[in-house]
Amino acid sequence: MTKQTETLWQIGNPGKRGQEFVQAGGWQAEFTYTVGADADPIHAPKLPPLLLVPSLANKPKRGRKELFATDKLNICFTLTQNYGPKDLTLFYDFFGSETDTLLLNGQPLAELVGVGEGKLKQNQILLPALEAGKHTLTLTTAGGVGDGAHWIDYFKLEGATVPQPIPQPTQTMAKKKSESQPQETAPQKSYLPTTMTGLHDYSYWWEYAREHAKRAKPNSKTFRRGRIWA
Repeated sequence: MTKQTETLWQIGNPGKRGQEFVQAGGWQAEFTYTVGADADPIHAPKLPPLLLVPSLANKPKRGRKELFATDKLNICFTLTQNYGPKDLTLFYDFFGSETDTLLLNGQPLAELVGVGEGKLKQNQILLPALEAGKHTLTLTTAGGVGDGAHWIDYFKLEGATVPQPIPQPTQTMAKKKSESQPQETAPQKSYLPTTMTGLHDYSYWWEYAREHAKRAKPNSKTFRRGRIWA
């Protein structure tokens, strides 16, 4: 059965290479973004579109010195319920050749390696079990074979939804049918005497005599059928 999911939050639009991000802000060694505090996180997120190693922060290249950039990006978000292992999936797409390190609540989670300058790398990272409350994702870049910068495309966090149990129609119908039909009971025997035999149900007295014989005590008179007809 395919797991059903819902988008918990999203930053930016996929495929736009970060063009919708706010560009002004300059270099910041660390930047913290809080999910839910931005007026338009999809079409105009106020988040640095560029991850840049500190050694290149003051080296202008293609106008990067004036761009909104950071070496350490924190994304703070809040969960309203508990999620089990693999119930949360983080989508993170970027352009570049560098290697990014992803941490969750300060603990290393994954290393994401780019595929080339100007090329899009799509990542889907399964998160461990998380309880309801506040959490922080942290991204840093270590440079690599490229120019030391990663252009952020977009972020998205999806969570699994728990489907409501659906009763089985066959079981429900069978249960209702059994409840509507009265239970069959064995007919009760009548032990009233008749004019011909003196007994209405002879089989009952035969069974009675047999059981009585099993329980007969020593020196007691044996129960005989003739005694019934006398």
